[in-house]
Amino acid sequence: MDLLNKEEVEILMQQRGKGPCVSIYMPTHGAGEGVKQNPIRLKNLISQADEKLAALEVRSPDRKKLLDPAMQLVNDSVFWRSQGQGVAIFLSPEISRWYRLPISFNELSIVTNSFHIKPLLSLLSGDGQFYVLAISQKDARLLQGTRDLVEEVDLSEIIEKFEATFEEELPEQYLQFHTRTPRKGEARAAIFFGHGGEIDSTLRERLLRYFRFMSGELQGKLYEERCPLILACVDYLFPLYREANKYPLLLEEGISGNPERLSAEELHRKAWDIVRPYFQQQQEESIARYHEQKGTGKTSNNIYEIVPAAFHGRVDVLFVAVGVHQWGSFDPETSKVTLSEEAHPGSEDLLDLAAAQTFLNNGTVYAVEPSKMPDTEPLAALFRY
Repeated sequence: MDLLNKEEVEILMQQRGKGPCVSIYMPTHGAGEGVKQNPIRLKNLISQADEKLAALEVRSPDRKKLLDPAMQLVNDSVFWRSQGQGVAIFLSPEISRWYRLPISFNELSIVTNSFHIKPLLSLLSGDGQFYVLAISQKDARLLQGTRDLVEEVDLSEIIEKFEATFEEELPEQYLQFHTRTPRKGEARAAIFFGHGGEIDSTLRERLLRYFRFMSGELQGKLYEERCPLILACVDYLFPLYREANKYPLLLEEGISGNPERLSAEELHRKAWDIVRPYFQQQQEESIARYHEQKGTGKTSNNIYEIVPAAFHGRVDVLFVAVGVHQWGSFDPETSKVTLSEEAHPGSEDLLDLAAAQTFLNNGTVYAVEPSKMPDTEPLAALFRY
């Protein structure tokens, strides 16, 4: 399965206006008789996309070239062998991307002026991404997670900087800072942060320096993500790391104990128990802010106002209804929004566009059921200014 991140969304959004963009979503079965239906279902959705491309007068050779990466997946037994609950496929004249994900999608085959990413937003923001920094005597890992997924982050660049900074003073018995995402079959080099919970003043100062370095590098790496960070370590390292910490979203509660004994999946489960109330509180506070500021000019449920505001980075928090589409077009040069009853050449889902632009401009997006929207429309925004 594949963990989405902001960089991937940016790549998808950069295809806006660069030719027909095909977005395919489908639920998948990982076991049982339903597995045999997965390729058939995908083939049918590709056929639907082909029909829509033909209606746009895309030539047959160009349609075949565009859809070929998806057709190759139909007969790829390795691809179907490892499945989550859903597959998302994105095809344009310039790129092709596919993701096996832990959420079940409704079947959807859309051809418009941009990729349709709104079904992915529950994995990306709102109750979305967080990080776990797991530090032990022999290991250090950074995990990126969502409610349903976890993946280890490659720290090799940070480690190279660390070695260049501390090479002359690193005592072998305390620290061999060669952490990175190990290649298959490759052992991870060790980190030694001390022994038995007893820290003398010399070791304490070393650890503070190491932790300040690590925190500063993570601050630069994670700052734009605006994601909570959870620390996992033995009790005596908590206060030291917190003293050195520079990242503003380090949560007060952490995972206590030696994380060496915990797999990425076990750390993910423990971290989600900690971060879930944080996400719920953030959403409830945003809804309260929306109602408090309604009528002040700091909120809106007007699509004609929200879409340009999202594009220009004015939207701080956006609520968007899942399963609802509003087709139309947006001209960034004039900020003009035009609505249409259904999808047509050059149109796109404007709710999807507002959500994607808010996310890319470091706003928070909550994709919610229509009945849970804070206002009567399928789009509601809190503005930064």
